[in-house]
Amino acid sequence: MNLAERLGPDLMALWAKSRSEDPNQHGYHPLLYHLIDVAMVAEALWESVLTEHERRAVAERLGLDIDDARCWTAFLAGIHDAGKASPEFQQKDPGARDRLRGAGWPATPVAGSAPHGTVSAKALRGILANWGMDYETADTLAVAIGGHHGVIPSDADIDNMSSDAIGRKPWSSAREELATMLAELLDVPLDRRPRTDDATALWLAGFISVADWIGSNQTIFGFAAPSPDVAPTFDPDYIHTSRQLARRALQSFGWLAQPPRRAEPINFEEMFRYPPNAMQEAVIGLEERLDEPGLVIIEAPMGEGKTEAGLWLADRWAVRLGQRGFYVALPTQATSNQMFDRVTAFLEKRFPAETLNVQLLHGHAALSAAFSELKQEGYRVFKPVGIGAEGSGREDASIAAAEWFTYRKRGLLAPFGVGTVDQILLAALQTRHVFVRLFGLAHKTVVIDEVHAYDTYMSQLLDILIQWLAALGASVVLLSATLPDARRRELARAYMQGTERGALTDVPDARYPRITAVGASGTALVVEIPTPAGVRREFEIVPVPSLLADGFSLGPRLRAKLTGGGTAVVICNTVQRAQEVYRLLKPFFPEIASDGAPELDLLHARFLWEDRADREARVLRRFGKPEATVGDQPVCRPERAVLVATQIVEQSLDLDFDLMVSDLAPIDLLLQRSGRLHRHSRPGRPIAKPELWLTEPESIKGGVPTFDSGSSVVYFPHILLRTWLTLRDRGTVRVPDEVEELIEAVYGAGERLSAGPLQRAWDDTFRTMSSAEQADVREAGNRLLRPPGTTEYLYQIAASPREEEAPELHPALQAMTRLTEPNVSLVILGAVEGKPQLDGRAYGLDKPPSLPQIEQLLRRSVTISDRRVLYSLLREEVPAGWQKSPLLRNLRLVVLSADGGKQIEGHTLRLDPELGVLIDREEER
Repeated sequence: MNLAERLGPDLMALWAKSRSEDPNQHGYHPLLYHLIDVAMVAEALWESVLTEHERRAVAERLGLDIDDARCWTAFLAGIHDAGKASPEFQQKDPGARDRLRGAGWPATPVAGSAPHGTVSAKALRGILANWGMDYETADTLAVAIGGHHGVIPSDADIDNMSSDAIGRKPWSSAREELATMLAELLDVPLDRRPRTDDATALWLAGFISVADWIGSNQTIFGFAAPSPDVAPTFDPDYIHTSRQLARRALQSFGWLAQPPRRAEPINFEEMFRYPPNAMQEAVIGLEERLDEPGLVIIEAPMGEGKTEAGLWLADRWAVRLGQRGFYVALPTQATSNQMFDRVTAFLEKRFPAETLNVQLLHGHAALSAAFSELKQEGYRVFKPVGIGAEGSGREDASIAAAEWFTYRKRGLLAPFGVGTVDQILLAALQTRHVFVRLFGLAHKTVVIDEVHAYDTYMSQLLDILIQWLAALGASVVLLSATLPDARRRELARAYMQGTERGALTDVPDARYPRITAVGASGTALVVEIPTPAGVRREFEIVPVPSLLADGFSLGPRLRAKLTGGGTAVVICNTVQRAQEVYRLLKPFFPEIASDGAPELDLLHARFLWEDRADREARVLRRFGKPEATVGDQPVCRPERAVLVATQIVEQSLDLDFDLMVSDLAPIDLLLQRSGRLHRHSRPGRPIAKPELWLTEPESIKGGVPTFDSGSSVVYFPHILLRTWLTLRDRGTVRVPDEVEELIEAVYGAGERLSAGPLQRAWDDTFRTMSSAEQADVREAGNRLLRPPGTTEYLYQIAASPREEEAPELHPALQAMTRLTEPNVSLVILGAVEGKPQLDGRAYGLDKPPSLPQIEQLLRRSVTISDRRVLYSLLREEVPAGWQKSPLLRNLRLVVLSADGGKQIEGHTLRLDPELGVLIDREEER
């Protein structure tokens, strides 16, 4: 009996999509057809998106050949909604009741709950086991499938469902029949059954969720039953229609904008238009090791081109191994924006004849001008394609950002991405759909910059992430100028713990600068990087009084130093200090510089987003790399200028100053800051030798220093103490020769000091730091995924999902990638007659804003953590019109009065055009 004869109206009366979900549609979409749609999307993803390497690796983990693996993965994705063949789900659409009753389905109201994904899990573990699959594999696959709405169901979830809501016969028989029919349609080899493990099961869970998202798009997969009252006859040719629709969906959404399957290798100089330096040559020397996934840690001084080395590795892994793209992770939004420009330029050169999809991922990515341009290009290139359309949806070669990938949780699915490290650290946390993020990173190369910059909490997340990346066949490149040796060894071991070997017996020693390479097969290699004489540099350390010490000696001293011209940066450890230092320096540098911008400039995180973006671009234009462009404007260095900034300029931004003044900070961060001194070759500098003016403690009593209160909050006093002790008698620092010595002096075991007040201060601050670090480890442990292969049941890997972007919840319930001080994001608007104004017009708060209005509001946003006003602001209600907007629902509105201020708890919040957001006591005004 063929399927058309075998299938009566009963099953075709069951719905998967109906007008109750989309009132713009007519009729409904039969459940069987939806299962076929998602199976066809999975098949198309397998054939057109996954690389040959990834298909082969997944098939091997499933214990199948590639053809069998294709059939099984399509089936496992398609059968995800078998649980919709249940009374509770079918009764959700009141318009279907007559049709269901007429087709013979019981219409008795049911009590209790039975989520359809969990019903799928319960049904499928029985069905798969009845087909001869061992129970453990059947159970793991069933719950992976059942988790497609975000959470892997547990045994308790399955056992606690209402039997009436699940449905006995004929419902159970319908689920079995749907599975059997789908398997026959897909030619699933039931005599050759898959096996699985934790990593493969989570990969499948992510793969299935993505296939379901695409296959549920009702613009492309429209309702096949035109009438809600009559069940259509099954069409055996529907699978061919669905296969065509699946291909068109991937085209329309930008999924096919992938790098070529068999890209030809090109050498470093062709790739970057300049010859490799000694460090990059050492990386190129690893090529023969790139025939398996692995970890490479590159430790080299600032400005040596580590990013280019990381991109070369990602490209070579793609060529030799078939990795599926890359993600470059940065510590901040500012550094992500700058790197995005570099990566898109790299891709345009590397693949000039291809259309590629690249995404920028961070909280304000939508406001990036470069990313907006690529999204507009995406609208042009990735056109919606209907069933009757011809062609590929691709007009010509282009770098573009496909809109489908800009939605929450989808960004990491794009083949190429740049963004904050937080985006990938979310893949290490127990969150809904965490397996989608892991699927997006699987079999890619992940490049993580400034890896030394992450605190204890973030380092715990990074270690687990690296384990999961290794288990999922991804390669990892870690970049650092100042990584402690113990941390280097921890990171290498973390990668190996995620591989099938599971252990790394030894990480060899080598002097800094060095490259550590670990292969999935368990081999480790460390290469010392030769340092040519021309690469060595030396800077002088000049002690200066605390920036805000009585008398403010910095102003006249800095003015005198720059009499003959030059550029200087003053780096403060807090926004408030930066604002005050800028105010005090203003009388000494009141003029307009030779480039038409102010001699004195200020950059910190407490400007409105639009103002901060303008200032960042201005800083890059004034102090950036020679011959570079920022937007469409070339770098134009002023004859004399001073930038006052916070840690924003410390990492990844390619800036170059003649002189640096810095608050005392941990040694690794001071070395990072010093990398902005004489960074590029510039003949005729006004200040011939690089100098770092380093602030002294506010006071020293009995040999024990006291650091300013702001710095002691930002950094552990113990690390500041050890940094001060390491540098107090040092007049110069030689890079790279002394970098490792300095790092180990501060972060190594440390020698005991002579007894006395200084030793007591050492011991007291160490105890405080250790206690805080242990608390951070506990906080991370409460939120982290369990490591691969360490749980009895799949759901235990992420048994307690935390909520993302939910600041209203207690911190213990939030999925946090950083343990930061509590903060609140504000939108600050002016007012006329007490009513808020947006773009010069009255703005109502009750109606949902349009997309252009959302962008305008976000451009007026800023984040505040000042405890003097924080909790009062958090108590403010989110405007009614914003509450359903994913981009606005966590923002509070501040409307400034006619005098430009807002009174909050005895303080005034003001918006100063030069200083940014200020918070003053009312009596200070």
